[in-house]
Amino acid sequence: MPVVEMQARWVSRVFKGLCQLPPQAVMEKEVNEKKKNQIQWFGLTFDEVLKTEWSVYLDTLASFIGAKPSVLGLLCTDPWLALTIFFGPCSPYQYRLGGPGRWQGARQAILTQWDRVLKPTRTRVPAGSSSSFLSLLTVVGFLLLLAAVIFCFL
Repeated sequence: MPVVEMQARWVSRVFKGLCQLPPQAVMEKEVNEKKKNQIQWFGLTFDEVLKTEWSVYLDTLASFIGAKPSVLGLLCTDPWLALTIFFGPCSPYQYRLGGPGRWQGARQAILTQWDRVLKPTRTRVPAGSSSSFLSLLTVVGFLLLLAAVIFCFL
């Protein structure tokens, strides 16, 4: 979905005349070069024309429309956000920090993305359950597993 959204942002700017397409010869040359590289990256499959290195492709499209964030620029103005973008997962929110289609909530969405990923994995403890029994059961199970591994190698 992020790739389609970025393509729509780019093509709408092309239709408005705000971005220019390269000459046809340049586009054909790029397509042929990418086809050669696709076989090396993805192998020969029936759907090879649909595969692409999506993060590089998003960066390329974002640079065409002026929405690619400058990590070095952010390092000076907002170091925590810059480090999160550089070391964190590639998030489509980063292309909403500036340029056309800028979103005020993009910074907060980037900084809290791990919270949203991990929240569904945390389960609540029912009110009537005994957590000490579960802890004891876990420790005993681990010790039994450790003993089984040790005796297996003896």
